[in-house]
Amino acid sequence: MRVLIINFEMDEDSGVLAWQASVARRIARHVEAVAVFTERLGHVRRPANMEIEVMPRRPLGIPRRLGSGWLINPQLFRLCRRFRPDVCFIHMAHEWSYRFAPVLRVLGIPVLMWYAHGSVPLGLRLSTLCATQCVTSTPEGFRLRTPKLRVIGQAIDTDLFRIPEDRQPGQDIVYVGRVSRRKRIEHLIEAMAILHGSAAGKGIRLRIVGPMLTLDDLAYDRELRSSVYAKGLHDTVLFEGFMPQRFTPRLYRSAFLHLNVSETGSMDKTVMEALACGCPVLTSNPAFRAVLSGYPEFILDSSDPAIIAERIMSLYERRHGYDPQSLRALVAGHHDEEAYVEKILALLRDLAYPRGSVSESAVK
Repeated sequence: MRVLIINFEMDEDSGVLAWQASVARRIARHVEAVAVFTERLGHVRRPANMEIEVMPRRPLGIPRRLGSGWLINPQLFRLCRRFRPDVCFIHMAHEWSYRFAPVLRVLGIPVLMWYAHGSVPLGLRLSTLCATQCVTSTPEGFRLRTPKLRVIGQAIDTDLFRIPEDRQPGQDIVYVGRVSRRKRIEHLIEAMAILHGSAAGKGIRLRIVGPMLTLDDLAYDRELRSSVYAKGLHDTVLFEGFMPQRFTPRLYRSAFLHLNVSETGSMDKTVMEALACGCPVLTSNPAFRAVLSGYPEFILDSSDPAIIAERIMSLYERRHGYDPQSLRALVAGHHDEEAYVEKILALLRDLAYPRGSVSESAVK
């Protein structure tokens, strides 16, 4: 099977999208050849059966925000005529489903589109119409009703995110992810101010690890830092900036908690990564209710900083009572990257060979 993958970026050192390169590499292990058509190319270990082509940022000198994405269709057409894919997997970059529909439909290439976010933009509706089939992590991550949808769980690299051999929960809380208003980090800082004002909360630190991707993110980061200094929390709330994904498992050697109160509405990968490392989590994301049904104390029903602070203290007092292997078991075998890729490959094969006209050995 020859697979065309369309995504945002191929960069193992990406601040938030390193998993796109990892998923593409895993898919390449199981198929004849992979061609990746990406918006950005960074550092990536490319297997022998993978080729990568980069889209122009400004087709004909016109910014994409002015609609020039449609002008990339001729480049995609040439790529497809040369590579001759059996099927296309659009990973996260859902808008290319409708922008590239003219080429993909003319060439008869079926499309599997991944989308996992709580919002339902107009572009998603158009993309769903154009895709052959859609796939997501949880029902909360795809809020359009369509018979095209399949729910398959998340993709966590459990080879990378493992329980540290020297794990010893200390006084660190970690937030890992983009520094963005949608992540509601200001609530975490307010909660830390409450803890800092109590005798029991002295010594507990919040480590904020993640990049800023937009001008508004930079402005938000400045607002958060000003708030931290105004509250006298400069030794309690630490801004550690961007960290390549391959280094983030080290955070869980001493962290007693991963904290996330974002309002993305879909299953945040960083929460699952923490669990895979045996670290307890605290999240307000409803997408985790089923996964964490055995740990109701890990779910927040409110983003009130006082309630967050109270729950943090409760989990801090119980920090040695959680079995890391039991927490990892919530991810391994259910939401790990290898199982995810197996499900994606099964769907791609069904689309590429709908009547089973080609044997399994020929597909591979």
